[in-house]
Amino acid sequence: MNNNFAILTDAGGDFTREIIAKYGIEETPISTVVWPDGTEKPTDIYWDTMKPDEYFALMSNKKNNFSSSLPAPQTIIDRLTALAKEGRNVVVFTISSKMSGGYSAFTVAAKEVMEQYPNVKIVVIDSLRYSGAITLLAVEASLCRDERNMSFDETVEYLDHFRLRIHECGFLDDLFFLARKGRIPKAAAFMGNMIGIKPMADLCNETGLSQVLGKARGYKQVMRVFPKYIQKTIGDYNDKIFVITYSAREKQALEMKQIVEETFRPKHLIFVPMGQSTGANVGPGLAAAFYAGDEKVSENCVKEKAILEELLKKK
Repeated sequence: MNNNFAILTDAGGDFTREIIAKYGIEETPISTVVWPDGTEKPTDIYWDTMKPDEYFALMSNKKNNFSSSLPAPQTIIDRLTALAKEGRNVVVFTISSKMSGGYSAFTVAAKEVMEQYPNVKIVVIDSLRYSGAITLLAVEASLCRDERNMSFDETVEYLDHFRLRIHECGFLDDLFFLARKGRIPKAAAFMGNMIGIKPMADLCNETGLSQVLGKARGYKQVMRVFPKYIQKTIGDYNDKIFVITYSAREKQALEMKQIVEETFRPKHLIFVPMGQSTGANVGPGLAAAFYAGDEKVSENCVKEKAILEELLKKK
């Protein structure tokens, strides 16, 4: 039984050095961000050279088109090879294959490395999610390995189902950036431009995308609905992990953090700004909590949509 397996993600997750160290997660292979002037820069995954608010403030001018780029294939191969040389199995979590080519790139690299190291298993899991959900998967994998003493195979099987239970509850002020990148239909983006309207979404297994389920009228309604939606979708919240992430909405994210602490008292609560790579596609204006329910997210989020619509109707 190999319990000393490695946990790796692509740049679609949100991390700090403290998270990486605490949970024994490998540092992601460095990808790049393409800036509006066409310059390619390595992703500053820990915000060492620029504060998050400075980065997202540049996007307030929507002519500034940022984009993310995958690591070079050899970079991925080199990282997996280094772990394989240590004799460690590796589980990799990637951003949804509907949002990026990361799943395909890591799958190809994993196959090549395993041909050189046939005694090592490398399993690449398409999260069908993004941002804090990938952070959540990595932390859950760490707990399986280090606290629950689960084997590599047991962990992979468990997390393959666990990913389908991960919810998102929060808001995104402006859907323009997601629409520009093809992450949501352009018609839905109009909602994000209506004054005072805060689109609320959850994660849909069938599409591998964040799906707008309703619209709150201002931050006050978001915060009123926020804990109630979680209560109706999380099941037993004891010992659950919460990841709260944000892009230029730290004030609202901190309010969410306080609500989660007081209402659900999680054993593990991670508060982290959205990373540069995902932020290039999501843009400013997001604050959301990621958590796993006891049951798989319903088909096409039909159940979740009905829950949110009912909560938004109430005064």
